[in-house]
Amino acid sequence: MNNIILETRHVGDISGDFFVPDYQRGYRWTAEEIKLMLQDIYENGASPYCLQPVVVKRGDDGRFELIDGQQRLTTIYLIYKYLQGKLGDIYAPRFTLSYQTREKSADFLNALDPARADENIDFHFIAGAFECIRKFFEEDEEGRPVAVRPARLTSLDQFFEENVSVIWYEVDSAEDGIGLFERLNIGKIPLTSSELVKALFLRDSAGGEVLGRQEEISLQWDEMEHALRDDAFWKFLSNDNPEDYPTRIDLILDLISGKTRKTKEKYHTFFYFDKEIKRRRAEGADEVLLTVWTDIHHVYLTLREWFANHNFYHKIGYLVASKSRTLAEIYHTWLGDGPDPLPKDVFEDKLDEMIRSSINIAGIDKLKELSYNDNGAKLLNVLLLFNVETERLLDSGKRRFPFDKHKDGSWSLEHIHAQHSEGLSTNDKILTWLTDHARILKYSGLPGGPELALTLQSFIDEFADGREPKNVRARFEEVQKGVVEFFTQKNSHEAEEEYRHNIANMALLDVGQNAALSNYVFDAKRDIIMAYDREGRYIPVCTKMVFFKYCSPASASLHFWGENDRKAYVELIDSYLKPYYTPANAEKDEDNDL
Repeated sequence: MNNIILETRHVGDISGDFFVPDYQRGYRWTAEEIKLMLQDIYENGASPYCLQPVVVKRGDDGRFELIDGQQRLTTIYLIYKYLQGKLGDIYAPRFTLSYQTREKSADFLNALDPARADENIDFHFIAGAFECIRKFFEEDEEGRPVAVRPARLTSLDQFFEENVSVIWYEVDSAEDGIGLFERLNIGKIPLTSSELVKALFLRDSAGGEVLGRQEEISLQWDEMEHALRDDAFWKFLSNDNPEDYPTRIDLILDLISGKTRKTKEKYHTFFYFDKEIKRRRAEGADEVLLTVWTDIHHVYLTLREWFANHNFYHKIGYLVASKSRTLAEIYHTWLGDGPDPLPKDVFEDKLDEMIRSSINIAGIDKLKELSYNDNGAKLLNVLLLFNVETERLLDSGKRRFPFDKHKDGSWSLEHIHAQHSEGLSTNDKILTWLTDHARILKYSGLPGGPELALTLQSFIDEFADGREPKNVRARFEEVQKGVVEFFTQKNSHEAEEEYRHNIANMALLDVGQNAALSNYVFDAKRDIIMAYDREGRYIPVCTKMVFFKYCSPASASLHFWGENDRKAYVELIDSYLKPYYTPANAEKDEDNDL
């Protein structure tokens, strides 16, 4: 990596002569952007605030080529010019700005003559920005004049001196300024926190501190980035879309720095490592850069160990996928309160406690009470945990739940046996339902099935040639009621309605598949899910167990989802979730008939 200077620099410490090269357009910030910056500075007050990177290259004449940051630096210059006009020359800008091809712009920037604002587009935006700064201090929100308070202006200067910073990124004089500008702006590839952190370790000036191990660090960096591009590893750790991360290693760096989605500061992670390095140096620590890098790499190795450990993989993966805990919360639990991380057995106990809290069920009786209407979110967690635990414990631990495939879908609760035609609002949807159920009835082998199929086929024929039968909705509801009754075990309609939204009648299915199946009776759903399975679509293992009747008694009919099926299903869920019931009620409850 070329020799660079990388540091946080207070605005009040920026000095020198800057020129804007001809490959850049002129100043274009609007009143909204300027007002937002000023408001942010005042809202942060004495807290640190960063105006993002200023990227420069020092020329042979000592001037700085301003590669990135023209808009921010010009705005800072204009603020200083306003302070100078109100408080005196002691507050004048400590740097100058000139333009490679627009020499008059530098004169205008210095004089700020509003009479010349319409001479060209650059003057127009510069004059508009200065007027916005004036209004910020001299007018209220309704545009009425207010008295300018000198203390408010001097506090802004103090913020510039002590709290407001830029990331000063000075590249080697041999750097191609045009190429770097295009990468940062035209190519829309931002200067990310991870890129800045990487520069802390791999810049030439860091060579002495990492004792010639920059090549090793670079290889380890690439190893981590490559590993995190494996969807199986990434989606075990995170619910975020990996495409939102220009570099995947940000996940590890953000984890260490404590950055969350709520963190407003874009470069929070860079500031964390910059401060941590400075803190350790101030305390007299040896080989600071090397020890900080070792800490980063150790976190990566810890995450890889979790990924490889069969129990950790499933328990942590469930907690993250169910959004019961963030990776940061799990990581800080692992760190513990002492000097060393928790032992593996203690950490696993903590994971079990988190899982127990995520479902908060006090035994099989409470499990049976879970319903789609009253406990939808908890029911989703319970069924996800059921699937994860099934994969964890099947085949002596040789199977793994595919969190990557799970997160490629959007999961919802599917009624195993539907009793109503909710959502069938168009003739096309009704026709599809009739066609699929006519096929099932025709080949079901059940007494009366072919005859009922003919009834449906007669209705289907009325849609031929684009015709629209009369009273479609009312007639369909009657036909649909007959089909549901046909596929409902005799003398159990009351029980079927009671358990319609209950866990005993619920499974996980992808929303895209659910939309097509939600109004289908069990046998029709079973037929279509089997087709999905043949096509290689991902179907959760427990959903397949339901529709392929793996968890039902041997005597159960393949065509119905009845009382004995429901009872066996809930007992199976109970057997997998029992270790995660709340301790006070962990003992086996008396079975209640379903």
